[in-house]
Amino acid sequence: MVTEVLMPKLGLTMTEGTIEEWKKKEGDAVQAGDVLFSVATDKLTNDIEADTDGVLLKILVGEGETAECKAVVAYVGQAGETVLGGTATSPATAPAAETTPVPAAAASAAPAEAVRAAGERVLASPAAKKLAKEKGYDLSAIPGTGPSGRVTLEDVENFAAGPKASPVAAKLAAELGVDMSKLDANGRVMKADVLAAADVLAAAGKPAAEPVPAAVPGSNDLPPVKVSPLRRSIAANMAASWSTSPRVTYTHPVDATEMKALRAKLKDGLKTKGIKLTFNHVLMLVVSRALTEFPDINASFKDNLLTRHPHVNLGLAVAKDDGLIVPNVKNCESKSLSQIAQETEGLIEATRTGKLTMEDMTGGTFTISSLGPYGITNFSPIINQPELAILGVCDMVDTPVVRDGQIVIRTMMNLCLTADHRVIDGVMASKFLQRLTELLENPFMLLA
Repeated sequence: MVTEVLMPKLGLTMTEGTIEEWKKKEGDAVQAGDVLFSVATDKLTNDIEADTDGVLLKILVGEGETAECKAVVAYVGQAGETVLGGTATSPATAPAAETTPVPAAAASAAPAEAVRAAGERVLASPAAKKLAKEKGYDLSAIPGTGPSGRVTLEDVENFAAGPKASPVAAKLAAELGVDMSKLDANGRVMKADVLAAADVLAAAGKPAAEPVPAAVPGSNDLPPVKVSPLRRSIAANMAASWSTSPRVTYTHPVDATEMKALRAKLKDGLKTKGIKLTFNHVLMLVVSRALTEFPDINASFKDNLLTRHPHVNLGLAVAKDDGLIVPNVKNCESKSLSQIAQETEGLIEATRTGKLTMEDMTGGTFTISSLGPYGITNFSPIINQPELAILGVCDMVDTPVVRDGQIVIRTMMNLCLTADHRVIDGVMASKFLQRLTELLENPFMLLA
């Protein structure tokens, strides 16, 4: 029997997935446990395994196409079976009319009235819907050759091809907004056919299809492209955060001279153990310790309820392709500097190689975003919901400052804390930044 292959739901917030790659092609043998395809969600790429043995009979959603969770993306059945309305039919028992393939030209030439009944639901792949919308075609008028009469991308392309037309007729049709696929012309569509169709529409008081806008002279704009699932997720999350949290960003200067000295003294010793120590690791240690003293910052707020988290699950924004992903180190407040360094570097590597798990990305209580390596000296990071604050870390710059009445050169760095003002007021935010400054400028206090 035919088995439906569904788009999986890999998380509570997942509503759709994009097929990144089919590992099998139509006609390939499949065993339970084989990887059938990889699906890209908003932030992760996952390999999806087959649930049953058989043959990959039909792929409905191609690579790069998006489908809703639980939608059918393919069919798996037994060798020799075909997909007819979602059921398996062997060549020996299938009616001849059903097993005989319909030529594409014949399908596109079928009259619209014979395709499906008025008001009948039109099944179509996402790619077919997109192309039909771009071309201005009525999906209900396009014969579907897929399972259960599903309209495929090829069906739309064949329908879109329509009759042959002279260059003059094609140009005129575009200018007048005449859909050439609906012209009943014997052979090649000519200029007169297009003019006649336009006259009929005008006489009936029906506007022609919206004409294709002419290119603006001198415009170098490229056609718009659909962004990646990661970028779509970032857009949605940032918009939600912007509308959820009344936020204020507080900037505090820090003398990073002692932090640099601490790293310089420890990095060679840790390097012999295979640990690469960075300033981010030192910052994560300091922030996690400070957060234990400010439980209302290491918290979340929903429905007028404040939830203080018992552990600091500290996230670090990591750049990946065209966006940022924020894995987090669990129970960061109880870990040593070397442990934080090892786990953080492991998460960064997993992020960039696509091996992160949902566990790595969920449960965060606070986030650090560093733009220091890019020369940024001040910015306002957006809170990573449902957290209540995020710390922006800026570039370290050698700066003349006054110490004990003398002008000296010190390494200065700005810390930018964006906080949700529903819970974190200015006084609390300022005290938190003061505590961070105290620990970073006197790192030996971590031992007290």
